[in-house]
Amino acid sequence: MHLFNLSSALLLVWTTSVRSQSTQLTDCGFLGPVYPTPPSLADTKAIREAKDAFTRLMDSAMRNGSTAWGPVDAANSSISFAVFSTQSDQLLSEYHHLGSSPGTKAHLTGGKLDGDTVYRLGSVTKLLSVYTFLAKVGPKYWSEPVTNHVPELVAQSVKNSVLDINWSEVTLGSLAGQVSGIPHDYALTDLSAIPGITENGLPDLPPSEVTTCGAANQEPCSGEEFFRLLLQQHPVAPASQGPNYSNEAYQLLSLAYQNITGESFADAFRSGIVEPLKLKRTFYHPPTSDINTVRVDPKGANTFEIDIGGLDPAGGAWASLHDFAALGRSMLNSSLLPAQVTRDWLKPNSHSSNLYSSVGKPWEILRMAVPVSPDSKTTRFVDLYTKSGGLGGYNAWLFLSPDHNIGIAALVASLTEADNAIAASESGMPVLVSLAELALATWIPAAEAAARESAASNLVGSFKSEDGLNSSISLDLVPDHQGIRITNLIYNGTDFLETLGSVFGYAAASLQYMNLHDKPSGQLSFRAVWQSPKHPTSVTSVIHPECSLNWSDLDNLKYGDIGLDQVIITVKAEGKAVSVEMPGLRTSFSKRVK
Repeated sequence: MHLFNLSSALLLVWTTSVRSQSTQLTDCGFLGPVYPTPPSLADTKAIREAKDAFTRLMDSAMRNGSTAWGPVDAANSSISFAVFSTQSDQLLSEYHHLGSSPGTKAHLTGGKLDGDTVYRLGSVTKLLSVYTFLAKVGPKYWSEPVTNHVPELVAQSVKNSVLDINWSEVTLGSLAGQVSGIPHDYALTDLSAIPGITENGLPDLPPSEVTTCGAANQEPCSGEEFFRLLLQQHPVAPASQGPNYSNEAYQLLSLAYQNITGESFADAFRSGIVEPLKLKRTFYHPPTSDINTVRVDPKGANTFEIDIGGLDPAGGAWASLHDFAALGRSMLNSSLLPAQVTRDWLKPNSHSSNLYSSVGKPWEILRMAVPVSPDSKTTRFVDLYTKSGGLGGYNAWLFLSPDHNIGIAALVASLTEADNAIAASESGMPVLVSLAELALATWIPAAEAAARESAASNLVGSFKSEDGLNSSISLDLVPDHQGIRITNLIYNGTDFLETLGSVFGYAAASLQYMNLHDKPSGQLSFRAVWQSPKHPTSVTSVIHPECSLNWSDLDNLKYGDIGLDQVIITVKAEGKAVSVEMPGLRTSFSKRVK
């Protein structure tokens, strides 16, 4: 809060000094996009250059077997990448690579690798399962205990809180959001299923404790076996304490859905997302006879077709690159969900122990530092909503950047000498990680630069009022600073920027887009980010580090119940600004003069 507790006269002298010197200002912003998405993202210079650079860098990685982020086993890998936006079904970029080793082509059932070739998605299926749940019944059940909808859990009593899961505290939302506190798997990764495992020093187990179903080399468990194994496990943590990865959580989520609706989850997957999006190359059951698939199975494990039974909601989906990109685009576009539900879904459910990583439903949220202008050393944080997956020789990753309305779909299938599905997945992941890092480093800064480029072409300029008052406003971009700077603001002959400085101590103001766009009128809503002089210090502040509380300044200065920080820019259909309005001043700068 900024209080009226300082002398206006003294502040005026101080502010004039700040504005006349090269004093460094804070460069704070709000969480979310800084600028509107360009009217034609694909046509911006930044995106055209990124497309050329991405192809060149990927080709180099295939030739050299590495990127700056790690190795790439190009000879033994089939690789497909797509970059997409919400503006068009046409991809911004598409890249495929078929490894040179004889095995890679032999495992390609259609003889060619293209956007319709089907890969297995592994744990990306979890994201599609939550998407299915939301598309069919919405988020209204998230706060309900799983015991309301899976009666087999009701009888489980808690005699010892260290040894017994308190199922009454586990909600459907905590299952979807990886904060349920329940175990990772009831069988899938159980070492007791591996023959001769005791030779590595593990104790012998009685036959009743050896896993006989559900492991990677075994048949799926029946429903009865699932609950027997589930209910004898120990909790990992109390529900909702923090993130812990769980495959079985999604089996329970699907059972809850089936009991709520009476519809099988496979049918819900089809009717909830596949059919509405007209996906032709997305499957919930193995496409065993499909003529365009890539199959790279580790020894002893046919992982392309392997049946994981009740764990299908955690890892049982297949898709082509084109369908994978279409799924991501539909999420950003709110094609199946109300926009408010999408916004709520694209939020953290829990932080992790890493400053740059959070967890959602079931998003793996990565925080990326992106230059505020091309080649700038000044950065801002962009939250990427992602989900990765791996099973056998298959690895997949979906990246969404809501700030830029773009996404990246990545699929890799790797030949491997691993002798089980879990080890095979781990051996293929470095290829995907190296290439995904390359893709993010190319495309996310480019999308930020494209939005800034569009703002420079369409939004900056000088405008004046036509109501007889001496009122004008000038908007510009400042190198190494985010947002659109208000460089001049005259209201009825008064320098209003100076007034803001003299009364409140603000040295400058930059505008940030608030993701509010009234398409019929062409109005875009921005809010001012108030800038102050930097105060260098040798100590680290916990309570008030720079930019930590600027969100509390939103709509803080009011005049007649309207925020003085609100600025509305009206644009034509092609995105060019025709007027600027400050509702708090009851003034419209309706004539562009520059």
